[in-house]
Amino acid sequence: MKSQGYGMNERPPVHELIPFGVQHALLVAFQALPAPLLIAAGLGFDPAQTTILVACALFVAGISTIVQTLGIGSVGGKLPIAMVCSIVFVSPALVIAPQVGYAGYVGACLVGSIVCGVVFVAFSDKLKIIVPTFVSGAVVFVLGTTLLGVALGYCAGGSGSVGFGDPANYLLAGITLLTVLLFNVFGKGFLHGAAPLIGLAVGFSVAAFLGKVDFAPVAEAAWFAFPEPLHWGIEFPVDACITIAFLAICGIAELLGDTSATTMIAENRMPTKRETRGAIFTQAVTSAFSAVFNNGPTISASADVGLLGITKVCSRYVVAVAGVIMVFAGLCPKVSALCSVIPTPVFGGAVILTFGIVMVSGMQIIMRVKPDTRTMTILAVSLAVGLGFSAQPEALASFPLWVSMFLSGVPGTALTAVALNLILPGRKKVAEDDFQEESSESM
Repeated sequence: MKSQGYGMNERPPVHELIPFGVQHALLVAFQALPAPLLIAAGLGFDPAQTTILVACALFVAGISTIVQTLGIGSVGGKLPIAMVCSIVFVSPALVIAPQVGYAGYVGACLVGSIVCGVVFVAFSDKLKIIVPTFVSGAVVFVLGTTLLGVALGYCAGGSGSVGFGDPANYLLAGITLLTVLLFNVFGKGFLHGAAPLIGLAVGFSVAAFLGKVDFAPVAEAAWFAFPEPLHWGIEFPVDACITIAFLAICGIAELLGDTSATTMIAENRMPTKRETRGAIFTQAVTSAFSAVFNNGPTISASADVGLLGITKVCSRYVVAVAGVIMVFAGLCPKVSALCSVIPTPVFGGAVILTFGIVMVSGMQIIMRVKPDTRTMTILAVSLAVGLGFSAQPEALASFPLWVSMFLSGVPGTALTAVALNLILPGRKKVAEDDFQEESSESM
């Protein structure tokens, strides 16, 4: 591996390309699995239904990642960004599906994805005014902060697990994290770049030695099964379509943040207009594709963006290899099962540094625009809303669930920041300065 890593358009030699791709694939898999598994558990799906949903999610993640990284015509940002089914849509699924059936949820996701694409095409030229760089930075910061909480929950054994908080879980997570840090700090070349993968392998080996890995699901899984589209059918309830469409549009801010974080990490610059348009259009197209394969809209895999900052391997071809691996994982239940048996504490220890990188990237994006009093006011209020209601979800217990979905976490931060940016005076000057800065750096 080159000492300075690999740029976005550089292709590492095969003997490095494949291991780096495997490393990304493992991280993408763990970001692709929560949404289908949580939905399946919440709706009481049987094992066969759960297998169908998970296989489709992995397959969708693979195809979407390949399209995003390599591009097909005008679709694809040609950036090292992996795509997965968004976990933001778990709560809507658990509310909508019991009322209108899972077919209604799938139909709402398809309509929402199309609406998101139409909105983007109609307002793409106004995108930097509606969602300026500092808003994207705030979204990335909230993502990183939220993911760190998730990582700590993983280290403890996974929220709701029988042994949650057991010291043995923290021991496994600690061994994994220590391994990642050692290779990240002292490793050279490939060993430095593969630090998270090595940490995951060491933690998994220790867990297997201690008898904490159940290989039965791997032995019982089939070797091949093609994902089944529209397994539950499709319907189009109007109220569900409106709710999902709004959340899908909010997802643009999240993708913009990850796009900015990616180019910042890879080339220390903001994304070009072509990269931004390609990435967002890909989200709309792959979200519709995801709905056909029984899942919610897609979004960028934020934790995988953080991995770029750790390894300095920013090649889009590496991430494309991860997409190919994800496609095979979706076609081969045994591979999917192997990913699923990695103990949660091991995964938590492997991703803490990665999630931290995501949070820091958000801070860097915010500070890049040299925030003035107006910007600081918008950031303060939007972060308070998004992070505050995420920390105290019971504060919205008396309101309909859709209210909490719109005000908590990423949607709450994005919605508040965009609204304040449009309402408060001084918006035009900030938008023009932001655009000029981006344009000058893209030349």
